[in-house]
Amino acid sequence: MSKITALTEYLTREDGFLLSDRHNGKTIMLSGFWGVGKTHFWKNIVEPVVSKKLLENESACVYVSLYGKDNLEALKNEILFKAYSFQNKASKTDDITSKAISVFGFTSRIISSSLSIGDLAKIDSSEISDSIKGFFESKKIQKAEEYINNGGVICLDDFERKSRNIDLNDLFGFISQLSIELNCKVVIILNSDSFEGKERNIFKQVKEKTINKFFMYSPTIEELFNVIFTTPKYKNLTAHKTTILEVIKESKELNARIYIQVLDNCLEWISSGFSSSSLRALILSTINFIKNHFIFDKTITCEGTGREVYKICMKSKNYYEIVMFLTEQMPGLSGGVDNVIHQMRGSINNRKETESSSTSNKTVQTKADQHYYELNKKFNDNISTYEAIYFYGYYLKIEEGATQEEFRKIISFVESGVLNKS
Repeated sequence: MSKITALTEYLTREDGFLLSDRHNGKTIMLSGFWGVGKTHFWKNIVEPVVSKKLLENESACVYVSLYGKDNLEALKNEILFKAYSFQNKASKTDDITSKAISVFGFTSRIISSSLSIGDLAKIDSSEISDSIKGFFESKKIQKAEEYINNGGVICLDDFERKSRNIDLNDLFGFISQLSIELNCKVVIILNSDSFEGKERNIFKQVKEKTINKFFMYSPTIEELFNVIFTTPKYKNLTAHKTTILEVIKESKELNARIYIQVLDNCLEWISSGFSSSSLRALILSTINFIKNHFIFDKTITCEGTGREVYKICMKSKNYYEIVMFLTEQMPGLSGGVDNVIHQMRGSINNRKETESSSTSNKTVQTKADQHYYELNKKFNDNISTYEAIYFYGYYLKIEEGATQEEFRKIISFVESGVLNKS
């Protein structure tokens, strides 16, 4: 059984943690590294099961992102409104008002902004305003509290991305009060390593008093990929699933957002009739561009050796000298990225010492010192770029499997976002 399957069952089975009354009044933390798909796991795997059960029990399952939230009052109001809406989808206006609140927050700004957002434009802004006003002028707040009380589930996502206007002590105090007084379960989703400075110390102190249960979301590459791949639109890629997964494993990348972009690019590529043999080059080019913001183009012949080397396609010329130097060295390097970078740095220093010792002219030696000082500085300032050059270019051989014409289409597609079918 995979770790994701085990965690899902633990949380959502009939007597699971989120559906058992014996865990009411508890605050739960679902933590994991940035990008591993915690939100996707909650909204696509956990929430649908929990929501269905709570709907039957006349309880509420509420999801709120703390991203950009700048005051607790707005957060409280959003939770209550969504709790009521969960059990009472009486009208399209209420449903769209709930969506507007998710996008803009529980403030008057949703009234003026909502008209430009898709479905929200179909509802007159005055109707949204009346929907909110009516909520506070009726007994709906009391009903909302009843839906949360004794078994409701409140999920607070993007915890570390809250506004600094909300004091962390106050936020934890509100969460503790919410879970205990309304006897519900509060789930906090976050990357706990994101807090810095004073807030980091507060977080360490307060979480011990507030959090009753910790869950770590740490899928393997294959587990995370399989979760993302369940999205219906990727059915058209079923025949290529194994190939795509194996290439992602080669890249060692563990990031849900990157997987989605990779799969979207693969879907567009295959749907446009291009060869599946070039998927590997497309996948690696996509991942590299997302992470490192440059593309590869194998078009330069190295002076003196006649060997083809990689050129970084970027407007800046600051990289040229050191890239040309490193590309001479890279084919002879081996080992992991860290070891190779160490070898590269050693090669720069060795060449400096060789050139300096080959002459007794102090002026030339001084120029050599300055030249290699600048070379070392460029190298150290752009080390992540050179790591990527080696890893994707020379270690993984990014263009392998694609014809020259296909690879040119790939790098154009990845860089511009537009796939030229001709």
